Amino acid sequence: MRGIRPVLLAWALVAGLTTAPYLRASLAPPPGTAFLGFFYFVDDQYNYLSYAEQAERGAFLFENKLVLEEHPPLLVNLEWWLVGRLSAALGGRPFLAWRLLGLAAAFAFLLALDRWLGAAGLPATHRFPALLLVGTAGGLGGLAWTTRLLPLPDALDLTTGLFPFVELLANPHFAAGTALLLWSLLALVQARGPAGHLRAALLGTVLGLVRPYDLVVLVAARGLGVAATRPPRLWLRSLAPLLGFAPVAAYLAWVFYGVPWFGSFGLTYVSPRGLAFAIALGPAFALALLALRTRPPGEDERAARRHLAAWVAVVSLVLLLRPVGFALQFAVGLGAPLLVLGALGLARLPPRVTLLAVPALSSTALAALALVAGDNPRWYVPPERLEAAAALRASCRAGDRALTPADIGLYVSGLTACRPVVSHPAAPGHAGREAAVRRFYAAGPPAARAALLDRLCATHVALPGDPGEAPAGWLGAATAFRRIASAGEGPRRIALYSRERPAGCLARSP
Repeated sequence: MRGIRPVLLAWALVAGLTTAPYLRASLAPPPGTAFLGFFYFVDDQYNYLSYAEQAERGAFLFENKLVLEEHPPLLVNLEWWLVGRLSAALGGRPFLAWRLLGLAAAFAFLLALDRWLGAAGLPATHRFPALLLVGTAGGLGGLAWTTRLLPLPDALDLTTGLFPFVELLANPHFAAGTALLLWSLLALVQARGPAGHLRAALLGTVLGLVRPYDLVVLVAARGLGVAATRPPRLWLRSLAPLLGFAPVAAYLAWVFYGVPWFGSFGLTYVSPRGLAFAIALGPAFALALLALRTRPPGEDERAARRHLAAWVAVVSLVLLLRPVGFALQFAVGLGAPLLVLGALGLARLPPRVTLLAVPALSSTALAALALVAGDNPRWYVPPERLEAAAALRASCRAGDRALTPADIGLYVSGLTACRPVVSHPAAPGHAGREAAVRRFYAAGPPAARAALLDRLCATHVALPGDPGEAPAGWLGAATAFRRIASAGEGPRRIALYSRERPAGCLARSP
């Protein structure tokens, strides 16, 4: 049994580096601002919280709060459910629950990496250096951005989840998915007998119910790995255990393609340039080639390495062919198998060589830490914007709808039971809703604003300033909206109003 001390040391270092920016941002934001809780992918992570918020209220099956229409709760996501239940146990602290999940995901990630390194033949003397390398290395995108050779969106190893360090820093959802992918693929490679295959099927099912994109990578990498390690006469028998994923695959296909309410998960992303990928992934690919020059001692070690190479090949083909508009989602975690192979290649040299490679390849990690140390308005906002959403938490009920500016709507989706009229760009009809909300806050007759709220079946609305107990100047003298709270002071004050849900709103769409 391999001792766990190298994993704990690597975890303490990497987790400390990736958690410290959150502590600093939460405890000492710039004066007059509040930290949003995230540095990367703010829109997406508040959308994750919209599901965790439902779990906090006791749900296991989730609705999509980006969809205004009433629809049945159908989505299962074990990660977001766990965050919600942990937040409930902590007294309603979703940001703390999310960071605790991140710490747990980091440990599971590094422990899985250690198991893969051992399974692929890494000497015990190289474990800690190898874990540091895989946990901190990246490409050249951070350096290229720092020296202004690349714009930030093209520095892919700095701005996406290609490599473990940025996964752990940016998004626990990415880290959890890649950790489960590592464990599930290793379970398939090492499965012996019914118990081993059942364990692999359970891990893969959990993976599918956390990050479905990674389940696709798992199945494809296992298929290609079997083709590369076993004779054709054994392919069918070797791939038969993949049928254990059929139930979760069928469920996911139905939720995302068979019903109309969860299509936002297939949002098309802008495709980066090929040069951006070369800068981001080139050093890791070059390092991984070193593994080809070493021959592991046994067939099991060779099979492990070929499955890592299969993972890389599958994702590379997806990025090259772009069969779907969200191909970049499959690239999350690609750096993990590349760096594991690179560490295996360096293992034919003394451990100090691997240690020397750590600072040589960690420029992106340093650039990421410098990036999140800045006082960027993407993650530091006027405090009343967050306070407004928090103030609605006590008033919102399941199915209620809130009309607010888009930024506050995003926070409303993650922190309250209300469905925001406008929030995440992936929401159905986002452009039309956003235009309608802009007209609402522009100069216009109160009757038009009141009519829009009725058409949207809105139960809550945020208004600037202090329009009074009943906002007649905004919504007309007959309005049923009454003030329930306010956030901020002076010219930045936001007043919050609510009313009972209008009759008939449960039965019709806006």
